[in-house]
Amino acid sequence: MRVFWQDIFQTKTKEIPLKDMTDEDIFYLRQNLNFLDMMAPENIELFKQYTIQGREEFAYETNSLVFYLPHEATEAAVHEDKAAMRAAPQGFKICALNGLNVGCGGRYVNKHLIPIDIMRSEDVSEPDAHNSFISNALLANPDDLPFQSGTLDYIVSLHMLEHVTNPVEVLRHWHDLLKPGGGIGLILPNFRYTWNAATDTTKFGHKWNPEPSKFSELYENSLKDLFVLEHFNTLERKISFDVVLRKPGKFEPFKISESSTIHTGADLFKSGKML
Repeated sequence: MRVFWQDIFQTKTKEIPLKDMTDEDIFYLRQNLNFLDMMAPENIELFKQYTIQGREEFAYETNSLVFYLPHEATEAAVHEDKAAMRAAPQGFKICALNGLNVGCGGRYVNKHLIPIDIMRSEDVSEPDAHNSFISNALLANPDDLPFQSGTLDYIVSLHMLEHVTNPVEVLRHWHDLLKPGGGIGLILPNFRYTWNAATDTTKFGHKWNPEPSKFSELYENSLKDLFVLEHFNTLERKISFDVVLRKPGKFEPFKISESSTIHTGADLFKSGKML
């Protein structure tokens, strides 16, 4: 789910005074919105006068995609990135850790992450996070990442896990790839504020309906023996919720092998060991 309504309004939209949504407003919107095209111009005009809370309430009541103004969407994305990055083992510089951004789309999250997706953009210029892909992403399926067991420090995945048929299977695979103490940072859409996967007919669309209570159930039934649930559902905006899972154990960061650095070229030459 990559839609955030980023480019619909001018910056001056921020200055429009917003009002709460009443029952009468909800009734009126139900009758007048174009639910087949939520980004239709007529919908924009109807929505932009209401508060965030009112628009979130309307989305919940109608099980439709919640409407955010551009600056609200940007704020939400920044908070999501920060929440997911809490998966990185604490006390270490990010540049010293090996992390993956699985299902990256066009969203870098952090420059030190390795971007991974099932597609790449042909354009090598900066991608648009909502309709393109990172051009140098590593191509791999989320349930078959090309890394050895116990070699990764952390994994982040934003708005991707809802696109797989069996999220528990994928998380078990990632658990195997993590070092002890490694983490997984997830951002998942709350389907109550987006759409129901049961009506999603697109090949790469949503395959199940994430919401905090559903993920809690998955964790209790299938994941609690593998992970500690370190952070959960801390985001302010209701379109998504965050999860940080930690693999138990003491974390050991990457260390440069002494065997490759202990001798200089001059040392090797003098000792007759230079090839």
